[in-house]
Amino acid sequence: MRRHISKLLSVLIMTCAYSAESEFLPSVIYQLDSNFTHHVMVVEKSTHSLYLYENNQGLPKLLKKYTIMTGKFPGDKQVQGDKKTPEGIYFFQNFHASQELLKKYGDYGKIYGAGAFTLNYPNEIDRREGKTGGGIWLHSSDDDNRISLGLDSKGCVVAVDKDLKDLSRYIDLANTPMVIVENLSFLNLESWKTQKESLQNVVYSWMEAWQKKDFKTYINQYSPREFLDNRKGNYSAYKTYKKAVFSRADEPQILFSDVSILLNNDYAVVTMKQDYSSSVIRDIGKKVLYLKKNDRYEWKIVSEKWSKLDQEQNIAFTPKMRYFTPATKELANDSGSI
Repeated sequence: MRRHISKLLSVLIMTCAYSAESEFLPSVIYQLDSNFTHHVMVVEKSTHSLYLYENNQGLPKLLKKYTIMTGKFPGDKQVQGDKKTPEGIYFFQNFHASQELLKKYGDYGKIYGAGAFTLNYPNEIDRREGKTGGGIWLHSSDDDNRISLGLDSKGCVVAVDKDLKDLSRYIDLANTPMVIVENLSFLNLESWKTQKESLQNVVYSWMEAWQKKDFKTYINQYSPREFLDNRKGNYSAYKTYKKAVFSRADEPQILFSDVSILLNNDYAVVTMKQDYSSSVIRDIGKKVLYLKKNDRYEWKIVSEKWSKLDQEQNIAFTPKMRYFTPATKELANDSGSI
């Protein structure tokens, strides 16, 4: 287990090497992987820009830039109907082709253009902050000239048809993140590395403590004040549950890989592949950690999510036209209601 952690840390240190392509790195991306964050979209509302980054050995590499439109009113979305675009870290959920939207909404569906990708707003952090509303999508329009207005959607991120189709080539549903900010800032290498290492310290301490069944170090990575588990309850209840789990006689083997780290405003999202094996269970899944800083400016886990992975998850992602073909449009009609 120690060898696995050392190998993983060695890889991460190597990815921190200076990239000659740029003296500055985006302040929202700190680690990418080839599975869950092979591509990341960053929306900068103030400049009406969408930046497409790709994973370059763990570092973000700018691939393309697009002009987009956002909500009619500036500021972070707070409530249903405020026509603001939310700011945070989101993941794409479903795709809805134009035929499906027209069937469901009639002529009104034309405003979505070629199709729409739904986002998971409100996310875990949004709900805790009392934010309401929904239906935040990435879509195109029946009038490409609208995009030049900059602020003219009901809260969605809107691109011209050809750009949406190009962007779709890089979208992996449930995995591709979209980070939305008002202003995108960049950090010099040293500042970027410092921020990255402060997040890594929490994540890798948590990993190693779990592997060694070091309960004290493990539970110390969670926020006593803010942690909440949707099934086990608050920090106190979760601590009691985990203490009982750690006290079992079994010695599970827990491996982690495909680690990514994204940051927006006051919280971070860490994704990874988790391979858990014991005498009674074997599970491979995607673990998502949400972290926030406490009063001492220490990063602590405030929420964690786990979802089972299927075998296809190990197949390398290749950008290609998946959604705007006759076959995928038919499949989209069976993808669920909006």
